[in-house]
Amino acid sequence: MNTLHLEIITPEKIVYTGEVGMVVVPGSEGNLGILPNHTPLFTKLKSGEIKVKKENEVILLAVSGGFVDVQPTKVTILADSAIRSEEIDEEKALAAKTRAEELMKQKLSEKESTLAEASLRRALAELQVVRRHKGRGGGLSEQSLSGSRE
Repeated sequence: MNTLHLEIITPEKIVYTGEVGMVVVPGSEGNLGILPNHTPLFTKLKSGEIKVKKENEVILLAVSGGFVDVQPTKVTILADSAIRSEEIDEEKALAAKTRAEELMKQKLSEKESTLAEASLRRALAELQVVRRHKGRGGGLSEQSLSGSRE
């Protein structure tokens, strides 16, 4: 099986590194499926879900923006934040969502508003990933990897 090297890096740490068969990222224009030998590409990421296929395993991560650099044998994701589904605390993500929504109802400066929106996007991405992961017991089908909704 052809593979490509994937690195997911945040300002705090390297979240993931390894050989994978496929990765799906939330690009600025929609989901982008990346296979080995993909045409080189550099694009912005939006908040959402990263799906990594490694042999018979699928790994889900929540990402809250950043950039992806695609080369034929390597994909580098520079993310504002990224967290694996099994590390997400659903209660904390829900509390963060509620706090961000409450903040956004207030009269805020442009900077505060931008920060509140970023917090909300991050919390929503985490909730989406953890609920999908929990709903499937951690296992995903090929159909779910391609992005279809059940």
